[in-house]
Amino acid sequence: CLTIFSQNSERVMDFGCGTGDILFQCAQYGNLQYGVGIDRSEVGIKFGKQMVNLNHFKQLDFIVGDITQVLQMEEESFDGIILSNVLDVIPKDTAEIILKELTRLLKKDGLMFVKLNPYVNDNKLKELGLNCFHDNLYEKDGYLRIRRIETSELERQFEKNFFIERYLEFPYPWQDGMNRLFLLRKLQ
Repeated sequence: CLTIFSQNSERVMDFGCGTGDILFQCAQYGNLQYGVGIDRSEVGIKFGKQMVNLNHFKQLDFIVGDITQVLQMEEESFDGIILSNVLDVIPKDTAEIILKELTRLLKKDGLMFVKLNPYVNDNKLKELGLNCFHDNLYEKDGYLRIRRIETSELERQFEKNFFIERYLEFPYPWQDGMNRLFLLRKLQ
């Protein structure tokens, strides 16, 4: 999926980029003319900027920010958007706003790379000590840890504006369950 995404995307935004791992992988494919990573974490953005300097990725930029920066951007500014581990760790209303605005920024026929954590069943929630405090939002020690979303719900939401090019489930050795990855193409 990342190969398809990278070969078909020249202007990419990674929203909620963390340290920019996926954006750097896109740059390594050589097709990326401009990439920007946006995250609220100053530490993650600082690391991303350091990696830009060390690896001479002059086409990459990293910005401390959130949805307010996105709201100011021009429609159809990007032909690729990365959204990794964002939609399933924020409240539903915030996730809907972010998805709407990122869809607005994506060119028609552009690609969106969406990665989500595994779906957590009731037994695993108990095992992890997570408590539901509102509308599929689960916390531990006063911190929001996950918004539980079924894959079928995601598909229904995505199909309003996208064609699902690929859907994959894959494990990470350090995490129970199957991570979910959607490669989406914006409808005309």
